Amino acid sequence: MSLDGMPDVPRETTERLDRLKAIVLAESRLQNLISESSIEAFDDRHLADSLQLLPLLPGGVTVDIGSGGGFPGLVLGCVRLDICHLVEPRAKRAAFLRTASHTLGIEDHVHVHACKIERLELPPVAAITARAVASLDRLFAMAAHLADENTRWVLPKGRSAASELAEARKTWQGAFRLVASRTDPEAAIVIAEGVRRRRTR
Repeated sequence: MSLDGMPDVPRETTERLDRLKAIVLAESRLQNLISESSIEAFDDRHLADSLQLLPLLPGGVTVDIGSGGGFPGLVLGCVRLDICHLVEPRAKRAAFLRTASHTLGIEDHVHVHACKIERLELPPVAAITARAVASLDRLFAMAAHLADENTRWVLPKGRSAASELAEARKTWQGAFRLVASRTDPEAAIVIAEGVRRRRTR
């Protein structure tokens, strides 16, 4: 596995990520977990893309919205021991996530919820992630009930990051910054803290 420039991980974790890759590729023959065009660049497109979030995440409970094929949620669960809630409304994909977490031996701290994020009930969490789920404005609205002033949102937004952030600022306020993606020179990750709706006059 070539994960140059990504955080160092123990050999046991690397082996677990290799197993995750095999599990996802096998399941992708049965359901469309990842695009066929991304298979050849799997390590960069899915593993490294998820691992680059690690230094941006605080310790504590993380919620991953729309976990789909497990990115970044399952990858984070392979590397961290913090509780990670994977939220996936599609029953078949949620079932895959549960099976994968059990196979990988991370089910003690990776919890799968087969529901929409709006229906998840938890105390405010330390971090919220989401990959290719919805616009920033919609993400904040969908999961605001899981956040407080200390929650950090770590949201890979691709090449639309700056424009989405500008649009979201019309409705939401807080401390926002963009971090350059390490897997796509034209993409960025939105970091947001203290997110709250702007007051209307």
